[in-house]
Amino acid sequence: MQNTRLTLLFNKYLDKSATPQERAQLFAWLRDSSNKYDIEQEMEKLWTNFAVQTNPFSEQDKVVMLEKILHFTKEESVTSQKPVKIYRLFQKWAVAAVITIAVMAGGYFYYVQQNQRVETVAYQNDIAPGRKGATLTLGDGKKILIKDALAGNLANQSGVKISKTTDGQIVYEIANDKSDKIVYNTLSTTRGEQTQVRLPDGTVVFLNAESSLTYPTNFSKSGERRVSLTGEGYFEVAKDKKHPFIVKTDKQEVAVLGTHFNINAYRNEESIKTTLIEGRVKVFSFLLRHEITLKPGQQAVLNQQALTTNQANIDEALAWKNGEFRFDDKSISEIMKQIARWYDVTVIFNDQVPNGYLSGSISRNRNLSQVLKMIEKTKEVKFRIDGRKIYVNKYN
Repeated sequence: MQNTRLTLLFNKYLDKSATPQERAQLFAWLRDSSNKYDIEQEMEKLWTNFAVQTNPFSEQDKVVMLEKILHFTKEESVTSQKPVKIYRLFQKWAVAAVITIAVMAGGYFYYVQQNQRVETVAYQNDIAPGRKGATLTLGDGKKILIKDALAGNLANQSGVKISKTTDGQIVYEIANDKSDKIVYNTLSTTRGEQTQVRLPDGTVVFLNAESSLTYPTNFSKSGERRVSLTGEGYFEVAKDKKHPFIVKTDKQEVAVLGTHFNINAYRNEESIKTTLIEGRVKVFSFLLRHEITLKPGQQAVLNQQALTTNQANIDEALAWKNGEFRFDDKSISEIMKQIARWYDVTVIFNDQVPNGYLSGSISRNRNLSQVLKMIEKTKEVKFRIDGRKIYVNKYN
């Protein structure tokens, strides 16, 4: 009975015929996490009605549909006196599961339910998402597996105490500043791992999958705070005007005094991307001998030919840190690189890689099969999981 009422409220809300009382009832159901399954079913039915075979629609129609769905969150933010966490989750789900992936290269914005039998076979071998974890290598070569270590003290070296919090963060504290010895540690993640560390100066670094950060355990012994990064990291740098914070990758340096920024420096990517959230940073290319200064909201892109400045897509750059996959006009090959790192899988293209560019968003906490099914609904590609291998084929 409730499902019938929910269907009615959804339809009346979207065609703007719902009364204030009916809107209030709908919002009350949306706020209740126990209704999540029923809500998801209604959203799926809603989108299925826009099947591309019978209802092709224009780019303008796509925007209108997106605005209608996201209008839920806009109205709630106005009418509610306090923020509702379940609403933010619902917004993410709506973008991920209902809007799914748009085929920007000439396809339609749609959701199709078919080939159930094939999907059952293709996804009988599923893979869980990545999790928090890392390996800490101390100055003496000792290795500590963070995911296996209990919360509390991990090690003491050269006057520095290293501990692990209950939520998995690695914390460095200066216990004795008398030692003149500079000791370097390396925190590294494999595929399917993600971690964060608070350095002795108070800087917090979030480390994405298949990445590493090398740093001294005490910054006070030198005139600068210098660390080395491979892969991807998000930095919340503690302010210290006397000691610049420098992040070195294999092709560039980023120098700051105190700021928040993200660096994507995977070696299998075509370029290094530095995205500034707040503050100010200088990006210097070793090869090109060229330096640029970023302002908040800008992104530096470094490749073999140039170091350029673009307007940043902040949501996309920080999606990994916020627990999401987010793709805005990304190729299948670019998307599959991120999926391979997080799920620790090998991607094999059986056919020529599709030329289309896709857009969409989905939680990184979902199993691999759920993510791939979302992408399949674009009818650009189809997948098969075999062990830890993903086979990618054109959608026939």
